[in-house]
Amino acid sequence: MDRSLTRRRLLTTAAATAVLAVGPAVIVRPGWSQSGAIKIGVLEPRSGPVKYVGDKHIAALGYAVEQVNATGGLLGRKLEIVVADSEMKGDVATRRANDLIFSEKVDFLTGLGSTVGKAASQIASQNRKIFFTPTSEAVELTGEEFLDTTFRCTVNTEMHSALLAVYFTKLASRTYEKFYLLSEDDNFGRSATAGFKRKFAALKRPSQSIVGEEYHPFQRLQDFGPYITKVRASGAEVVITSDWGQDLRLLLQQGRALGWNTKVGSFFLNDPSTLQAIGTDAIGHVTASDYLVTVDSPANVEFVRKWRARYPNAPLESRVPDLTMGRYAECVRWLADVITKAGSLDTARLIKAWEGAKFETVWGQVEMRACDHQMQTPGYVAEVMPPEKIPHEIRYFGKDFPYIGRSVRISRDDITQPSRDTGNKRCA
Repeated sequence: MDRSLTRRRLLTTAAATAVLAVGPAVIVRPGWSQSGAIKIGVLEPRSGPVKYVGDKHIAALGYAVEQVNATGGLLGRKLEIVVADSEMKGDVATRRANDLIFSEKVDFLTGLGSTVGKAASQIASQNRKIFFTPTSEAVELTGEEFLDTTFRCTVNTEMHSALLAVYFTKLASRTYEKFYLLSEDDNFGRSATAGFKRKFAALKRPSQSIVGEEYHPFQRLQDFGPYITKVRASGAEVVITSDWGQDLRLLLQQGRALGWNTKVGSFFLNDPSTLQAIGTDAIGHVTASDYLVTVDSPANVEFVRKWRARYPNAPLESRVPDLTMGRYAECVRWLADVITKAGSLDTARLIKAWEGAKFETVWGQVEMRACDHQMQTPGYVAEVMPPEKIPHEIRYFGKDFPYIGRSVRISRDDITQPSRDTGNKRCA
């Protein structure tokens, strides 16, 4: 068995507490079933340059599990998480997914990223366990490589890219004509770029065109100068990028330092750590997702309030549940609803209960499309603004650095990938 599990097992809020060092222990109610806890096996980076992303997700999972347990748990049992280090590698995720199932006896699997998600979903399917993902966007996961035990409670790359395509062809305050596509050279980057190209081609105005397309090494490039030089030479007015973490930070910092004058359409710019590092250079760029923390709904306002109360001394990147944290928390809440309705952990009954199910999230109603297990959802776009222009009630970081302003809603009909185009034989 993998030593990262035997020696570093993390359960429920113990994980979040270890990460954020805040808050009370989980309340374990008397009368929990003696059949043991319902366990979610979690594959997240616990080492390397994106460990902080894993920290945030563990905090979100801990929060969601606490909420479920505080209302009585599920089927008379408490819910808990068991975390393993995926190292963001498919082969590692495969080994540790097996460890989670056979040694830790988990009932469900989840994890960060498309590479990890594809590996974990296969192990889950082989063992008839549900794999649910709020982060793995690779379109083939619910498309041509569909497995009936996989459920995606986030947008896929086609839908995520569509948010930016809709914004820049229909909603932007001015018309941008020249677009450059620059992303990490991995499954997600290439899939996201292909998705943008398809949606852009269908929506673009006659004067709009793509003037360049490049891919760069994933999370190990330090000098973006050669790529930025090509962007400048192309005359691009907009750069569309699915970069995240240090890649996104370095791209924007070096782009401004080298004198580019472009607007960036990003998938993950609503990252406090990134925006703090970039500072005023981020102002005017936009980001898009199915959930943004500035969504204007009573349910989201209450969610953010409760999060901040639960983690009052959280580090900067977890001060509010933005990026994928909100999706993680809501996906666990949806899973809990499905388990309750199924009345069982039987995989066949869970599949039947989740297919076609509707659920009220903090950002709006979503639906799990029955044929491919792809969440259908509205989405949002927001622009990075200087603090003084952000409404006070959503100025979560005070005057410290720019952040996103109010979110613009884009309907699910505008971003939904038609079922016939998914490559999934069940949707034909």
